[in-house]
Amino acid sequence: MTRPAANSRAVANPAAALRTIRCCYGALQLARPGLVASRLLVDPLDERARRIARLLGVRQLTQALVSGTNPSYPVLALGVEVDVAHAASMLALALADRRRRRVALTDALLAGSFALAGAAVAYMTPRPLALPAAASGLGRMREKWADRLARLSVPGYPPRSPR
Repeated sequence: MTRPAANSRAVANPAAALRTIRCCYGALQLARPGLVASRLLVDPLDERARRIARLLGVRQLTQALVSGTNPSYPVLALGVEVDVAHAASMLALALADRRRRRVALTDALLAGSFALAGAAVAYMTPRPLALPAAASGLGRMREKWADRLARLSVPGYPPRSPR
């Protein structure tokens, strides 16, 4: 009898795992916006904070859906940028509003965690020399716009290959 390989428990598709976690977190924020905060913070969320948590849940769900089931490098790289921008905005809120500091710092930590996870998945994804062939029209449109935006905003993104 042979032993299974040491990495046999590795996640087969880390991008899909990240998408699933993001979907679950977004759905949880949408359905029960105070649940995560009540587990991580002492004080419950007020009504305004609950509305904002729901809105952020919609953001997470939207990002997961837009990313697709097998996102390419540019889609993942842009997702990292969105998560970093979210974390930065929460840090700014923590500096600006003393009453919301703890919840803002907690959300910044969660957004930063998604950014780190997304960066790790993007690092494992090959950088394209050309746009990948997407099966659907929506997939082609997503890849085209992700490629354009990544060329403008992702440091070190590869230049387009000549056609």
